[in-house]
Amino acid sequence: MLQQFLRKWSRGAGEGQSLLVLHVFSQQIKLLHARQVKQGWQLHSEQLVAEAKPFPQNIQSAITALPAGSKVAVVLAPELYQIIPLDKPKLPTEAELQQALPWLLKDLCPLAPEDMQLDYLDLATTAGAAAKINVVVAAKSMLAQLCGYLHQAKLEPVAILAEELLSRDLVPATGPTRLILQQQPNNELILQIIHHGQLCFSRHLRGFQQFLATPVTQLQFGLFDNLLLEVQRSMDFVEGQLKLPPVREVLLLLAHPELAALPALFHQAGFNQVKIMAQPAQWAWAAQCDFSLWWPALVAMATLMQAGELNLEAAG
Repeated sequence: MLQQFLRKWSRGAGEGQSLLVLHVFSQQIKLLHARQVKQGWQLHSEQLVAEAKPFPQNIQSAITALPAGSKVAVVLAPELYQIIPLDKPKLPTEAELQQALPWLLKDLCPLAPEDMQLDYLDLATTAGAAAKINVVVAAKSMLAQLCGYLHQAKLEPVAILAEELLSRDLVPATGPTRLILQQQPNNELILQIIHHGQLCFSRHLRGFQQFLATPVTQLQFGLFDNLLLEVQRSMDFVEGQLKLPPVREVLLLLAHPELAALPALFHQAGFNQVKIMAQPAQWAWAAQCDFSLWWPALVAMATLMQAGELNLEAAG
């Protein structure tokens, strides 16, 4: 996301053995630090102490002790951006589309058009259906301030990523239609439909902010039934409206302390296709972290590692 914006702030390539991911929320910061050692990658994860100021001012003092010269990927929590679905405008060039989007969004987004930093992704559609896009919108002034603080700390921002778009990287590009339920502490529960590696549908489910804090023994007193209803409605929508093959996998990407017990609840209700999202087998280094809590940062870290390998190959 926002690569054009970042080119303005990047100080250029340079080899380094230290990679950082900042998973930023309006009130907290999660840090994932990867350091290359002889045996591979050594990970360190921690919650940084944020100041009692609005984001991004709250990170300024927290990042001053981070290793200078490190490449940084920033993962924005959902409260720091919007994803807005739109019919894709029929315009002849990409430049015209980018120019038109702020004005198409001005009644749907609280930001002024001149302060919108935009990116979009095409949504999968059936033959004959109107082309649709999901537009990711964040405040340009906020991102500029964030990058300024990173540079003051002698860090190099190389990627800014929207949290809820990262789950696509955890599933194969082929296979059945998949429904993903994802939630981080103190955030809304998000339901997504993925087909052939493309995001087809994404919804923030209201009324589930306490889901992760609710013990499994108490989930069945209404909250879990409401979730089952949302899942079934979405599965019906996949076939009836999106005209996609039926959902064959429901993957749980939930930071629930009793995550291992959740699939059995779904199975008892007849949703036998539910299972826990597995960590990619090739990410042996990621086993050093709790995957359910750190998966957004781990996906971003994998992106940084891959970019570093490509740079080394090009230099060689």
